[in-house]
Amino acid sequence: MQRTTVWSWFVGGLLLVGQSTFGVLSVLAIRSGDRASVPLELGAALLIAVACAVYAFGLRPAESVVARRPAGMAVLLTLGAFMLLRAVWWAGPTGYTAGLGAELTAALGIIVSFVLAIGGAIAILRIGVIPEPWSWIPLAAIVLGLGLAVVVAAVTVVAPGAGGRVGVLPMTIPGVVGIVSMVLAVTTQPSPARTSSAPSAAAVRHG
Repeated sequence: MQRTTVWSWFVGGLLLVGQSTFGVLSVLAIRSGDRASVPLELGAALLIAVACAVYAFGLRPAESVVARRPAGMAVLLTLGAFMLLRAVWWAGPTGYTAGLGAELTAALGIIVSFVLAIGGAIAILRIGVIPEPWSWIPLAAIVLGLGLAVVVAAVTVVAPGAGGRVGVLPMTIPGVVGIVSMVLAVTTQPSPARTSSAPSAAAVRHG
């Protein structure tokens, strides 16, 4: 069978690279006190929202990473919408200029984002359109991002001056996932979705 480019994965990966770039620039802008961090964060959120839609629906039905199953699509689309709404809120008058209360709300928003992202990654893994072992990458990336976020928080407390330098690390992870997605788009084809929602025995063994 002739190999064809999986354009949904390529376009989604490109959007993730763009989101990662905007995210890194936003963190650097925050460190320097530049208000450009707000539109940069908005741009990053818009890109991730579009990427979630592309991965959920697929430019072709067979390219949907959740096989267009309602539960998987709902999680991915909710994640994208939540990320965008959170960025819009942060840019508004009750966001970054509102002081401690806004920071606490933003922290809660980050937790919700991680929960939704984990749900999306598990749906991708269970449905199996992305072949193994590559289907583990989204979940592994989220766990790594969560670990780096904890490290950044700890460094900020222990050595406040170093927080900005290490703060860019979690922002690079979506870009790495995006690059992997683009490589898979030209080297791999979607697998048939599993008929059962349970992970395969092979997936359990790999875990």
